[in-house]
Amino acid sequence: MFKNPWLKSLWELMYPAPEFCPFCHTGIVPEGLPACGACTARISPSMHRLSLARYQGFAVGVYDDYLQYLLHQIKYLNQYQPAVALGKIMALAAREQPELGSVDYFLPVPLHHQRLQQRGFNQADALAAGMNQVWPHRVCSAVRIKPTEFQSGLSPSERVKNLRRAFMLTNPAAVRGKRVLIIDDIFTTGATFYSLADLVHSHRGEPLGLFLTYRRS
Repeated sequence: MFKNPWLKSLWELMYPAPEFCPFCHTGIVPEGLPACGACTARISPSMHRLSLARYQGFAVGVYDDYLQYLLHQIKYLNQYQPAVALGKIMALAAREQPELGSVDYFLPVPLHHQRLQQRGFNQADALAAGMNQVWPHRVCSAVRIKPTEFQSGLSPSERVKNLRRAFMLTNPAAVRGKRVLIIDDIFTTGATFYSLADLVHSHRGEPLGLFLTYRRS
């Protein structure tokens, strides 16, 4: 269309190409939003306060239908960009939650290095990366120091045992006196969250949880 590269650049600046939705790949993403209107409606983001025995936790959606499908794409088909986009949606919801207004750090739940090599990326890291594009925070990190079994096939008591002493903070002194938002894709029994939250608490930090989804009991 343009023989002159300068004219082509000027045209693209004035009339940028539409951004397609990272979920359906067909809808147009409105400016300033992470997904098209149809996918946003299907995700139906809203803050759900979780009933936890200790600490505070919130989830942005229910593990059902469309979110279940998207998480399958992310975790088993290595779809990174949808995870980042879901992180943006999490941040848009979370930053309006009064209890999360004074968070100091994001802490994505880590994968063991063997699982990370198999999957290619950590979905919790991708969620946190998307959140930071919308709601910037410092990130503190932990490592998973033992190769735990998949939680999905375990009973609640087995999940707790499976995750006992599974994590280590890379800089424990950094969380002292800080509010640390633990980020993960799904809340089921809470075994993973409690294991990491108790670790933060043992170093005198204040842990909170933010999850993309939760399973209804």
